[in-house]
Amino acid sequence: MALLNNMKDSSSSSNPEPDFLPIGYRFSPSPAQFVKLFLCNWILSRQLPLNHIKYIKHLFELDADQVPKGQSKYICEDEAFYFTEINPNEKLSIRTAKNGYWKTDGEEEEVIHGNNIVGFKTTWNFFWGRAPNGEISHWRIEEYRLHPSVIPADELSNSMMEKIGRCVACKIKNVEKEEEAYRFSMMETQTESDEMLESSESDYDENIGGN
Repeated sequence: MALLNNMKDSSSSSNPEPDFLPIGYRFSPSPAQFVKLFLCNWILSRQLPLNHIKYIKHLFELDADQVPKGQSKYICEDEAFYFTEINPNEKLSIRTAKNGYWKTDGEEEEVIHGNNIVGFKTTWNFFWGRAPNGEISHWRIEEYRLHPSVIPADELSNSMMEKIGRCVACKIKNVEKEEEAYRFSMMETQTESDEMLESSESDYDENIGGN
């Protein structure tokens, strides 16, 4: 399986989809998996478990609708996963794009695996127009960076620390579509639950009537 450490632009990637995944599989790693299995291995130039994450050098310079999505049959059409680079010395709450800007949503959150901090998550919402008076969109990026403690001690050089600060993994998603999918899932779950209860009540009534 091809590596992503060559840092090619995502548009030039021609890596084939893996053919060993089960029917119905969807690529949706947890935050800890995203950090440990993908971001960490990418930073260390190791082979990735799956090749669903592409590379865009300056992701946050793109408007939300400019970011390619639906590039894999194993990823929802309104989501995408990317590796990108940031300037760790710029502690910005706003990142300017072509026709809008990305703005942080709250404080950085810790990503926990077991009892250990393995990374950090920052959420960015996309706004159309100029800051600070832009119009919020339905697009959001979850940016993940690695905690240095995840890297083996013998590889934790100054250059590696610089790379850890510069290289991040991102998930872009349509929040409105995600909420719709959640509501639909809850409705399906409720319908199944109601059907099970109705079936149980029917069986109960039959049993009572037969006694």
